[in-house]
Amino acid sequence: MLRCLAVIWVLSCAAGVAAAAEDLEFRAPATTDGAATAAAMRSLAVRALPVYENPNRAQFLTNLSALQMVAGEYAAADATRKSLHELRVEEKTAREVDEALIYDLYARARALVAKSKSPLPFDRAFARVFHDAVSPLNDLDAYTVTEWLATPLPVFEANLQRELDRLRGKDRISLSEAVDLAWTYLSFEAFQSFSPVVGPLIAADDRARYIIDDAVRIRTRDRATVSAIVIRPRGAPAPLPALLEFTIHVDPHNDARECAAHGYASVIAYARGTARSSDALAPYEHDGDDARAVIEWIAGQPWSDGRVGMYGSGYSAFAAWAAAKRPPPALKALAASSAAAPGLDAPSRDRVEGMSEALYRRWLEHPGFDRFWQKMIPYGKDFARIDLPVLTTTGYYDENETGSLYYFLEHAHFDPGAAQTLLIGPYDSDAMERGPLPVLGGYSVDEAAVVDLEELRFRWFDHVLRGAPAPEPLSARVNFEVMGANAWRHAGSLEAMANGAVRLYLDAARAGDHYRLTGHEPSSRDFVAQPIGSAGSSDVVSAGDVGGVVSAGGTGSEIAAVMTRALPAEPRAVFVSGALHRPLEVSGLVSGKLVYAASGRGLALDLRVYELRPDGEYFQLFAPPAELCASCAAGGAPHRLSAAARRQTLEFRADRLTSVELETGSRIVVVLGAAEPPSARKPSAAGKRVSVSRRAAATPAISPEVRWYGGSFVELPVWR
Repeated sequence: MLRCLAVIWVLSCAAGVAAAAEDLEFRAPATTDGAATAAAMRSLAVRALPVYENPNRAQFLTNLSALQMVAGEYAAADATRKSLHELRVEEKTAREVDEALIYDLYARARALVAKSKSPLPFDRAFARVFHDAVSPLNDLDAYTVTEWLATPLPVFEANLQRELDRLRGKDRISLSEAVDLAWTYLSFEAFQSFSPVVGPLIAADDRARYIIDDAVRIRTRDRATVSAIVIRPRGAPAPLPALLEFTIHVDPHNDARECAAHGYASVIAYARGTARSSDALAPYEHDGDDARAVIEWIAGQPWSDGRVGMYGSGYSAFAAWAAAKRPPPALKALAASSAAAPGLDAPSRDRVEGMSEALYRRWLEHPGFDRFWQKMIPYGKDFARIDLPVLTTTGYYDENETGSLYYFLEHAHFDPGAAQTLLIGPYDSDAMERGPLPVLGGYSVDEAAVVDLEELRFRWFDHVLRGAPAPEPLSARVNFEVMGANAWRHAGSLEAMANGAVRLYLDAARAGDHYRLTGHEPSSRDFVAQPIGSAGSSDVVSAGDVGGVVSAGGTGSEIAAVMTRALPAEPRAVFVSGALHRPLEVSGLVSGKLVYAASGRGLALDLRVYELRPDGEYFQLFAPPAELCASCAAGGAPHRLSAAARRQTLEFRADRLTSVELETGSRIVVVLGAAEPPSARKPSAAGKRVSVSRRAAATPAISPEVRWYGGSFVELPVWR
């Protein structure tokens, strides 16, 4: 399900406010906490209450209760929220559990304190209403509520501080702003009040619902130790199928309760060298064997029905694929989100804490996808043995999209009948773990794409392991959201995402401060000259910096700008097409051919594709996670250096998908950059991958510039 952050987006905003004829006097306090802030907010709410109105009865009661609570009128707020619930029941819009329950609990606890004839501490009152409301819920609803309650207080504090900073300097604010601020303050005040007590309350509720063993130790065949946590629902019919996450990260996101709340035996296993294991930490190297040992252990437990599904995001998704390299009989399903693929898109540039210097150096000795990395994950004919259903989830801006598509494509290649399902949309790596947010790198994500990815994964497991109907969004092998169209499309393969192609040639003809991108092939003698790694060329647009997907050490991707008004500042050659006369859907893998001449110690090419919208914003459609390395062959070995610059050809196909509906009047922009290859720079911990879909001729000799010749093109897959 969407993690605790979802509550912020839903509950920190007013549900709609009718305009008032007068503004309210208000001067924003400097800080979120303290008596002065509480007094200022109470005064604002007291003055807003008599003038607030809304013709929508449900919205009126919702916002009225917030103003009442901030004003300290808790008994009235409790009564208002009860009226709101009765209205929703009458209108048949009430749900047994939704985010509003958090504020029902808070209003009820505060009302109990206010009504009590003898002193009643808030923590005791809250414990009473928590028990009355949560204990009767089923496991999944109770998990949902307790996840919301466990949202870290700093999240709400930061929201409130941001809102106060926005309003600072004003003497008066509108009624709409007052209600929004009241909700933001109420969220902070409520969570500040019950945060100290929810931990013990949740723990007690868990003990009543689950059988918990958090000290499991599993011995591997080479006598290493894997620590694990097992949580099983009490009273569930035994035995149960199990869901396993095998991970190197010991953090709060490893929530075994979620699987147990969905009715599975839940196992979180930690890689050797982490948690309570005394073995040496060796990321990637033993995880396949160790995960298989855990699967075999699970299958032998009396509470197990012998079936195990593996899941995870990032590193733990890699571990699931590593286990599937030689799948044990008990492994029956695999759901991998943002799956890392060592040697292709991992390791990241950051070292893992506790990792030895020797292992770090060993990684650096294998910059290409060689046998060192291939033995860790399925490779070649290994995929033919993976006879189990697989769900792959990734995003157009996911730092591990390359790895996810490697597994998907290779599995399909070696087993055309593989039971595969791919879901991809406008997501980054964080969305894979915490759920998508409405805005990504300045881009307003389509409403259709803001789906609960975790809950979708559980519905898929229910389909595979329990025979439940297949989830609607996963109706085909390839399921993708078309950005801008606010719609999901479904196809039988990546190739079937498009039914045509648009080929755009790089033209040396100038059009202002850029070159032309045209549908007609220019003369092969024409070229655009571009400096290599030197700034200040008149042939290069210089603007504000913009990035693509940047590695963030396995903790998620950093999107510098999906939407921007400036192109990269580094030396680039920019090619712009004419305006589109009608919308154009681009879906699939960008490909093309570059005809060039250069000299030097190889060439690292950076190619990006944008939509230049009529309003002047650039929408990033494609950017490789690393350079197209024209100095490397498919096997990862450098070519010989040539003695003089010769015309070369580099054919490429992207290993990152995109799907977007381009607007009428938009232009397509291709940005080319050239620099020294990674081998000529200071080494880093990142293994530079070499895609098998890229072919390059011999590296040219040294020259201060590269020439892009006629015949170079970018081909966009389109749906007509």
